[in-house]
Amino acid sequence: MNPPIEGAVYHGREASLPDSSYDFCVVGGGIYGLSTALLLKQRWPGKRVLVLEDNTIPGECITVNTGGIIRACYSDPNVMVVSQWSRRYYQSPREAMGLPFDLFAGFLPEGWIRAVNNRATPDILEEIERIASHAEKQGIAGVRVLPLKEYLARQSEQRRHNLNQVVDLEDITHVLEDENGGHTDGSAALEAFYTTCLHYGVDFSLNSTVMDFLKRSGRIVGCKFVRHVSPEEGKREIVAEETLSCDVTLIAAGLGGRKLVQIATGHEMPLYRSYHQTPYIRNTPDTDFRQTAHERMETVEHEGGERVRQTSFSHTDIPALSHWRNFYFTSEGEGVTVGAHHRELHTDDYEPEGGVLRTDSGEVRVGVIQSLFDMFLENSDHFPIFDKSGLDLGNSPRDVPGGSYIMNPEELPFEGEVPGTGGTLFFAGSGSGTGFKLAPGVAKLLVDRIAGVRLDERIISSPALSAERSEYFYKPGTTDEELRRLFRSPEEGGRFYHVGAAGILVRAENTSSGHSS
Repeated sequence: MNPPIEGAVYHGREASLPDSSYDFCVVGGGIYGLSTALLLKQRWPGKRVLVLEDNTIPGECITVNTGGIIRACYSDPNVMVVSQWSRRYYQSPREAMGLPFDLFAGFLPEGWIRAVNNRATPDILEEIERIASHAEKQGIAGVRVLPLKEYLARQSEQRRHNLNQVVDLEDITHVLEDENGGHTDGSAALEAFYTTCLHYGVDFSLNSTVMDFLKRSGRIVGCKFVRHVSPEEGKREIVAEETLSCDVTLIAAGLGGRKLVQIATGHEMPLYRSYHQTPYIRNTPDTDFRQTAHERMETVEHEGGERVRQTSFSHTDIPALSHWRNFYFTSEGEGVTVGAHHRELHTDDYEPEGGVLRTDSGEVRVGVIQSLFDMFLENSDHFPIFDKSGLDLGNSPRDVPGGSYIMNPEELPFEGEVPGTGGTLFFAGSGSGTGFKLAPGVAKLLVDRIAGVRLDERIISSPALSAERSEYFYKPGTTDEELRRLFRSPEEGGRFYHVGAAGILVRAENTSSGHSS
């Protein structure tokens, strides 16, 4: 049968909240917002929780377009603990979310590897061995360091074939393997969290943009928002203005989080958009990707309201692969996606432009942004896949799947209380490429903070994923130049370390600019 629904969804021209008073208001319906809303409702079933989402569907802005690699390997052991706790929500959603029904959260159990070269980076082998040792101490199974030849010997012939099509295997000496890792489809994961939130009684107001906050005696007591519709693509028409009162507001708004904090308290935050793309590589005769099958609990609507289960699907047999040269690859249907990430910090209104290939006969425009296109050209000798006919560079950026990282200098998400609000305004997010992997755990840390749970009784007692690890709320008037300076290395007066979305500390790696997922 269809999952029982307790929550309400408000959207459209005629929609309005019948009761404008809630206990908790979560601003943002991406992976952080939905995780937080779910855990709030589970902890306090009798309290009212509302999610305000700017788009038509939860997470449409960022999370749907990105998804994420799921694995438990990080240089910080505390982050490993949170990642292991979080990935249950993707791998076993029914058990993790306490549901009476099955659902699919987008997880593809393809495994994950970090491919390294200890000849190019002498310290990296020691680092990944340390990570594997921490995993063993924490009871995280399936994490190991292997010489490449030993890893390949454990794989099927078709997986070895596919890896050879994608990367130059001579450029790799060892791998850090998480055999229980994989990749999660963003859209499917959000649908699962959205369905679960509704099941537990979370309400949603869609197409709703927060414009201001209600303040009383230094406390945030609500917000004002507008409801809009889109009569045609790219245009918004405001159809209503509403005022909402709530005891606690939680900002998990992705790109808009920094601006919302500024509106609420005047604080400035070192958060910046960094646009990235994940071009698709089709299965063509010159790639000849070999396929494998997996089972999953995907549900679809059926006549009479019943749901039927589809149990199998095929995809390219390749692990989620993070490469030391700052590219990552994941299986996508019968092909593969490739991603890489520069550290350019963009403004919120940044619009990507395509790249240009200059030849003797003239210029050819492509949809892949110039920084990524340059990385393809610079690294073509090490990745055979970049010379294959299936690599889709697009004609414009609209042709290439893309999204944004919300960057902070530590390149890890965090949760915390916004200062000066008397415990009425909180923040969660800024994953810098690691958000999807860690969001449920970061949300758990935030909800435990609100509930007053002692530090030694939380998932971790460390501030590794909390605002206390560094300064994130700067006094009003702090300039953009001052904030950007934080993204310099400590030697240059900043606080940026080369960790990146891979979450693995790189001390002397000789790589192109960027990091991998």
